[in-house]
Amino acid sequence: MNNNRWLRSVLLTVSLFSLALQASAQDHNRRLYDSVANRIRTSYNGHRPHEIYELTSESFRKKMTAGQFAEGMNKFFAKAGSWQSVAYKDANEKGFDYLGKFENSDYLFSLKLDQTGRASRINFAAAPRVIPDKVQAVKSSNRLQDSIDRMVEKVARPYIQKGNTAGLLIAWIGNDGVRRYSYGTTAAGAGKLPDADVTVFEIGSVTKTFTALLLAIEVAAGRMKLEDPVSRYLPDSIPELEYHGTPVTLKHLASHTSGLPRLPQNIFTGNADPLNPYKHYTADSLYRFLRTHRITVGPGTKFSYSNLGAGLLGTILARQSGKTFGRLIEERIARPLGMMRTKVSLTPAELQNMAQGHNETGRGVPPWDLGPLQGSGAIRSTLNDMIVYTQAQLKPGGTLKKAIELSHHAVFTGGEQRMALGWRIDSVSGHSLLHHSGGTGGFRSFVGLDTSRGMGIVILSNAAEEVTELGMELLTRQKAH
Repeated sequence: MNNNRWLRSVLLTVSLFSLALQASAQDHNRRLYDSVANRIRTSYNGHRPHEIYELTSESFRKKMTAGQFAEGMNKFFAKAGSWQSVAYKDANEKGFDYLGKFENSDYLFSLKLDQTGRASRINFAAAPRVIPDKVQAVKSSNRLQDSIDRMVEKVARPYIQKGNTAGLLIAWIGNDGVRRYSYGTTAAGAGKLPDADVTVFEIGSVTKTFTALLLAIEVAAGRMKLEDPVSRYLPDSIPELEYHGTPVTLKHLASHTSGLPRLPQNIFTGNADPLNPYKHYTADSLYRFLRTHRITVGPGTKFSYSNLGAGLLGTILARQSGKTFGRLIEERIARPLGMMRTKVSLTPAELQNMAQGHNETGRGVPPWDLGPLQGSGAIRSTLNDMIVYTQAQLKPGGTLKKAIELSHHAVFTGGEQRMALGWRIDSVSGHSLLHHSGGTGGFRSFVGLDTSRGMGIVILSNAAEEVTELGMELLTRQKAH
């Protein structure tokens, strides 16, 4: 009996000692991880990604070079902003997880250290966030008088009731005329419905269809050719953009088949403002990137979405004409069509009519300035102006007829991806639909065309909540009405 008691006492003592050792080891690990996490945060805020890279393990460096790591960190900083705090969350098989509070949002920061204390894993992921829907029904101009009104309501209502959205304008363009729908507000808390004629929105990447139309205008006038090498229109100091003798052409820039990356690698530097991430970027910065960049895929062989390519096309068109990109848009597209509120640069008075943009969390954010990449997404417009633009696409006429028709021709087909000049092409129930979506820091947009039926949809939102799905649903449903 006494022996059993003694044995149990010994086993209990050993177990407690073992638990104490484990707790001590875990406490040591926690202190080590916390120390490394805070060092990474300090270097991040100081725009010193090389210091973070020096903390990584050999296995980490085999997967990513110092240059690639710096590029990724700079890009992340431009999106997330400064790192305000780091708090331990939990430990798991992948290491330790922390909740990082950043200037623009919250992120999960995952860190794993090897036996030498070096980081074998560094990862940032958007922290799950739940933004409750609005409790009160958001007001709208939709009178719900017939099946089309009710269809628009069914599509728009779930979107506008989300907690992070603000205002929404929708145009239904059919054979029997145009219907306009306004939901929400020009700014969170303002209580003022967006005005189809007055309220200005950033249209983001829908700008690319304007840029491609500018190119089509030049081609239709015989001043440029789609097959012209890009290098013909760039400074002589920039080597020819080509791959194994195949040059990048203007057509490739307009169809996302140039082989250029989504954005130039030198755009995300310590000067980037997270709320206006392209403002610091200059034409000299763009040309400096092009002097050293090498194309690694055959131009015209693969679709790869490139804001850089569209932006470069806009810069080339401006250089060729001796005018700014904004002036080209006004003189060659907006004024001929009567789109008097469609511009790149707004006067102080015009800015008073601009909707307040809101980010993914519903917080107000400033407009974007895109510098030499204006051709990729710099246009501001109203719903009524975009209706005029869409109608011109559906029924080309006047001085732009030839150019618009040219811009609708498919110039690339690869797998399921088809591209016209600036327009995506999708086939739905045997019909080819042309469409493009756009987004900036606080806005989203969509323009869709069913040219065979003469129908179209335009959506403008002053929140960073996607509207592409809404637009495609309405566009595909139009055929039933």
